[in-house]
Amino acid sequence: MSKAIAFAIGMWCCYCFMIHSYDGAVAILALYILAVVLDPLELKHKKDTTATNSRAHE
Repeated sequence: MSKAIAFAIGMWCCYCFMIHSYDGAVAILALYILAVVLDPLELKHKKDTTATNSRAHE
């Protein structure tokens, strides 16, 4: 699903650049970057593992 969202945002940015509406393209790119960095849809929180824990599974 994230590939479809990225594709749609890319198409919208291309459209904004074609009609010379640079503020719309920059705004949607900024929102997308914030969404990728903050990742509000990630439900699982990864826990840190130490090297000894990863060796125990060998």
